[in-house]
Amino acid sequence: MDHKLFPPSLIFLSLLLLCCGTAHGYFSIADYGAVSNDSSNEAAWANTAALEKALYSANSSTNSSDRVALIPSGYSFFLFNAQVTGLWNVTLQVDGELVMSNNRTAWPTAGGGGGNLASLFLNDSHYFTLQGSGLYNGLGYDWWWYVILTGIDNRPCMVVMQQCTQVLIHQLRFYNSPIYHLFLGDMKGLVVRDIKIVVDVEAQQGMLAQAGLIDSYGLPTFPLNTDGIDPSGVDVLIENVNITNFDDTVAVKPMNGGGRYSNCSSNILVRNSEVWWGVGMSIGSVPPDPLVNCVRGVLFDNITFHHPLKGIYIKTNPGDTGAGIIDNITYSNLQIFDSLWYPIWIGPQQEKQPFQTGQGCNFFYPIDKSCRTDPLVPITNIHVYNVTAVNGVFLPGVILCNETRPCTGFEFVNVTNTGPFEVQSGYVCANANGTAKDCNPAPPCFEVIS
Repeated sequence: MDHKLFPPSLIFLSLLLLCCGTAHGYFSIADYGAVSNDSSNEAAWANTAALEKALYSANSSTNSSDRVALIPSGYSFFLFNAQVTGLWNVTLQVDGELVMSNNRTAWPTAGGGGGNLASLFLNDSHYFTLQGSGLYNGLGYDWWWYVILTGIDNRPCMVVMQQCTQVLIHQLRFYNSPIYHLFLGDMKGLVVRDIKIVVDVEAQQGMLAQAGLIDSYGLPTFPLNTDGIDPSGVDVLIENVNITNFDDTVAVKPMNGGGRYSNCSSNILVRNSEVWWGVGMSIGSVPPDPLVNCVRGVLFDNITFHHPLKGIYIKTNPGDTGAGIIDNITYSNLQIFDSLWYPIWIGPQQEKQPFQTGQGCNFFYPIDKSCRTDPLVPITNIHVYNVTAVNGVFLPGVILCNETRPCTGFEFVNVTNTGPFEVQSGYVCANANGTAKDCNPAPPCFEVIS
């Protein structure tokens, strides 16, 4: 992979989007019947309709300088699921606060295209900008408790986009989504920059502990799936983001032959970002699929992690039919401080939802060695350069592949991993072929070169 291909093309794209997103007029949702500072169902439905009308009005404007839908500053607007499609060169300017209604019984149980229920669902749109100085608030606490207590999970996402091109998301703050914050699927030309995503980790820890779903280290025994940014598609730049959560911070999802813009998530750069807690800058999970799920050509560069559960996380998902590809993934210039679990995990995903049996590896692997690797999704050509991990708690890392389809083409250079390591002092490494240079410790199944 030629890493030099990433910055010029994506910087050009981001500059183009900034030009397209610049506007001088606006269509305020206050002019379309929105009701501010009112959490009632009636107000939330009125605000949902007003947001849709403002976006479509901006899209219909014949003046190229006022194609903006505005959430005005100083006001909060509760809403349910706004759904829009077919926008072209429109900006949603959020200077106030958008608040997802936390009335679970009032939320629709289906919608958002292919079941992707979301507070804001955008489909088949182009040159779209989501920006502002305001806040998108998910009020996730009540939703999290309901899943913990019942196992019933019909939580809405915060923002979902599907099959869109030339999209810019920047400046906004996103708090406490019920489930995924930004789920961005089958995209072509996506820039996410200068945003902040915050999940109340202390609240989640307290809830899980009260329900007996957290261990003595404060680690969850199942995820609440409050991912930060989950992109799939082609030509993606994510930079200068600050994410605090208890799940994947950025998780690149696969594409397959059913995609509109790509049959493989590729040409993706994530850089210059900071993570608090979190379960990794991640690939996947990637299950096998008859249409061949694929992630290829991803670079994570210059990332700082503070007490993460995982830092590097590449994960397959079990399946019995089809195939998958994870290839040419690079992690470089990472600092990982006070890792609570695994600084590096490459292998089957660890997941267990409440009231379910779970998939992949046990949460306490390798203490509990229950772990199903997948021969249908080989992991190849993984490059890890200039990584410093200090004060890890469990062990340096896990690299676990299938004996019939070993991982190949791994390269670790200048990877240092230190800590008390209460489980074991070295990596778990099985069925993987690679080289290690200037690593301490080196994965034992790699060839050490000078």
